[in-house]
Amino acid sequence: MKNRTQLKYSALALLSLVCLASSCQKSERDLLIGRWQNSSGPNMIFNRDGSVYSVHLGKRRKGAFYLDTESDPQQMVLDMRKTEINAVLFFDFHAFSEKHLELTPTYVQRTGGPKKKSNVTRKLLFQKIDPNDPLMGASRFSAKATPTVAP
Repeated sequence: MKNRTQLKYSALALLSLVCLASSCQKSERDLLIGRWQNSSGPNMIFNRDGSVYSVHLGKRRKGAFYLDTESDPQQMVLDMRKTEINAVLFFDFHAFSEKHLELTPTYVQRTGGPKKKSNVTRKLLFQKIDPNDPLMGASRFSAKATPTVAP
């Protein structure tokens, strides 16, 4: 009876691990959802509905994104035609971890024009912003002023 009970619990534990590993694994697209910070270019906000916001120099532009994880290298397409960018932007996409990614510009297609190789060749490195982190998230901005005392 004891061996049967142990076997039952072992099988249940194994089944639980298999289910956990397969069902809880997030796709690249799921991991992309959220706010991403870039030190030298636009910050990006990727939403579940496929919309993306590019935030740069105080301007917020809304577009759409598509992630092709089947290609090699993986590709990201940003459709920014309804903004003053007025183009579809193509990037090589590489996620280093759940919190770090790299976009390398490859092509640009202006509305009504042909697809051309991008003039920008530098890689854009992004870090995911945790909205609950007081040093990185939105909570780092306080509505309260802290008075300073002059010496």
